[in-house]
Amino acid sequence: MPIKFPTFRPRRDDFPADLWTKCPSCEQMHYNKVLEKALLVCPDCGHHHRLAASDRIAQLVDIGSFVERDAGLSSVDALGFVDSKSYRDRLAAAQAASGLRDAAVWGTAAIDGHPVALVVMDFGFMGGSMGSVVGEKVARAAEAARDGRLPLIVVSASGGARMQEGTLSLMQLAKTMAALERLRAAGVPYLSVLADPTTGGVFASFAAMGDVNLAEPDALIGFAGARVAAGTIGGELPDGFQRSEFVFEHGFIDRVVARADLRDELARLLRLLRPRGGEPPTPPPESAVEAALRPIAAIGASLAELVAGDGGSADAATSVDDERDGADQAWSRVLAARDTRRPRTLDLLRLMADEYVELSGDRLFGDDPALIAALASIAGRRVVVVGQQKGADTHENIERNFGMPHPEGYRKAVRAMELAERFGMPVVSLIDVPGAHPGPESEERGIAESIARSIGVMTRLRTPIVAAITGEGGSGGALAIAVGDVVLALENSVYSVISPEGCAAILWRDVEQAQAAAAAMKMTAADQLALGVVDEVIAEPDGGAHTDHAETARRLRDAIVGRLDALAGIPIEPLLEARYRRYRDLGAFSEEAIAAAAPQVRVPGIADRLRGLIGAGGRTIVAPVGSALRSRDDPPALDEV
Repeated sequence: MPIKFPTFRPRRDDFPADLWTKCPSCEQMHYNKVLEKALLVCPDCGHHHRLAASDRIAQLVDIGSFVERDAGLSSVDALGFVDSKSYRDRLAAAQAASGLRDAAVWGTAAIDGHPVALVVMDFGFMGGSMGSVVGEKVARAAEAARDGRLPLIVVSASGGARMQEGTLSLMQLAKTMAALERLRAAGVPYLSVLADPTTGGVFASFAAMGDVNLAEPDALIGFAGARVAAGTIGGELPDGFQRSEFVFEHGFIDRVVARADLRDELARLLRLLRPRGGEPPTPPPESAVEAALRPIAAIGASLAELVAGDGGSADAATSVDDERDGADQAWSRVLAARDTRRPRTLDLLRLMADEYVELSGDRLFGDDPALIAALASIAGRRVVVVGQQKGADTHENIERNFGMPHPEGYRKAVRAMELAERFGMPVVSLIDVPGAHPGPESEERGIAESIARSIGVMTRLRTPIVAAITGEGGSGGALAIAVGDVVLALENSVYSVISPEGCAAILWRDVEQAQAAAAAMKMTAADQLALGVVDEVIAEPDGGAHTDHAETARRLRDAIVGRLDALAGIPIEPLLEARYRRYRDLGAFSEEAIAAAAPQVRVPGIADRLRGLIGAGGRTIVAPVGSALRSRDDPPALDEV
């Protein structure tokens, strides 16, 4: 009988999934206890595995100091969104897999004895996407930090805004930036930590705007998806594109800090950056705020009468009732909004203005023909006008970059808006943009930072703002100049967190489902009115705005003038408070009262082990062939353009 010698070839069974982790970078196997002692950093290549929120908190704060706040917040399905699964089912699956209610946890803690307010995002929950709950938690943390004079720290790990919540998720950019602007004005430090990945709307809002920005090594950090950026240049991207070292080299983060050094780095910053002395500014009394402007869709008829004004367009001839568009109409509205015959921003300005002078340049880099800024007189009222500018034909579209602004375009808009503030002129913003420019040059010059800064400036600008969606309102590129006291929309305009094609490609895995995505995202003007995102829908001439530019401009001018006259009678402090409340109150979530528990050390149980093995929160493990397990080290599931 032949002798059988034992084999020493390693087999898959030699690495039990609950004991070993495979590094996705160097593919070496590591014993979990050794990896945990290294803070989930690969001892061979230095790859930083993604951390669950609980692990991140344990790494950063003093033992036993963290007390969670607002743990009872949960997302709700305000849109009735369904792709291959319903949003409700996706939420339930994410909650079961991660053990979290949503993608962020916040509370108070101490770091090296320094009290802080801390927000930590968890990529394991639906790709860390920001919906109403994440926006609400960041805003509450910023407000608590301001009231308590506590430095705020936010650790971001997100694929961007949550498509299943439509423009309600997009409005979280404005909500969080408004809260951070108040924190900044109160002289309270804000430290932003960017972990892998930090992309899309999260990067284009609070993640980019820290007083000090830190990032972990080799973290994916960028505004648009790399595939989209590569498509804009038709070639290969620069080495290290959208990695933390790339972003550091271009000046948008202060330090790249290894995980083992992050707690000490934050402690040093907390010793050096202290809240400015004195009490936070006192908001105006509620009685004054009640008399000011708030979203018409959310308040009573008395305020609707106030902001309509004598010259408003609330009559049946130029206003559309609050009715959601059916699914069969959504795509036709998208096509109408994109019609190349539709009046562009300069067309409308020429028809509405008594006279105007166009401004050029951001005073930092150059000019951007995709975004116009002008001093103007409209019906005898001096205003500053900003707006995206598409072309009327292929040649002009190339010249104007198809209406997609670069960072210098948004910085030009900020320059113009601050000029309006200095000289007491209202701002009129006309929005018609498929999205901000997603190419490498935009990333290099700081497209996310420019969008976030523009949103922040508009939340605190001490002059009235009337915004109007005239065509496409595409994502953060639209919101960057759409934060207003009043938001109007032409009847065939659309407003969305992502293009329907982008949404279909990600959620349906089929760009041909764009029509279904458009209906699911509730992106028409009538839908936005029902959601409270816009205040009035202005009827277009029969056949659409492209059939009669002059009549469209007349109706839009009458609406804008009426709103400006109404806003002129509101004192600036109540106006600013009402603007803050407008965006602060946008969102859809439920809240369960959960008493804050005393901090304690919790030993992981069998349920935690199972979640780590089968859920979105698990680390990379050795899985059977054909396994569909998703890891924290998988690429982001959400790309926002």
